[in-house]
Formats: sequence, structure tokens, C-alpha cells
Amino acid sequence: MTPQTELNQVTTAVTEARRALAEGSFVDLAGLESAVARICAAASEVSQGERPLFAERLTALADALDLLAADIARLGATAQRRRAADAYGDGA
Repeated sequence: MTPQTELNQVTTAVTEARRALAEGSFVDLAGLESAVARICAAASEVSQGERPLFAERLTALADALDLLAADIARLGATAQRRRAADAYGDGA
């Protein structure tokens, strides 16, 4: 698989994960870290002419991963508040 193809697949997976989280679905991120590592390691295989676009798309993937991390953190905080409200009441 080419680095470009793998980058496309991982970018699509991150987009789908964010959508699933927004819908309240469980998301399995197993393998994501190793896929990103493979893309980064294979970046040197990208031809000189394709490098600017590849770098731009790699930056976009990094931004998408940051958004996914923020989504996960936000869901974790929401779940923690729910557990506290369930345990101690909502103060009303």
C-alpha cells in the first residue's frame, strides 16, 4: 500500500470516528497510532513532486486527530459529570 493510500484510509477512518462519536456510538481506535506511524515513516518514499500535497494532507490529518482527541476528552468530561450527578444528585 502506498503512503498516499494509507493516508487516505486513515483520514477517512478519523472522519468516520468523529462522526460516530457525535452520534453516540462506540469507536474502536485500535491500530490508529501504528497506522499514523507507518505513514510518517513512509513519507520519505513519496516522490519529490507529490511531497507538497502529501505534507499538506499530513498536516490536515494531524489537525483531524487533534479534533478527535478533543471530542474524546469532551465526551469523557461529560460522562464524568453524569456519574457525579447520578452519585450526588444534580443539586436541585
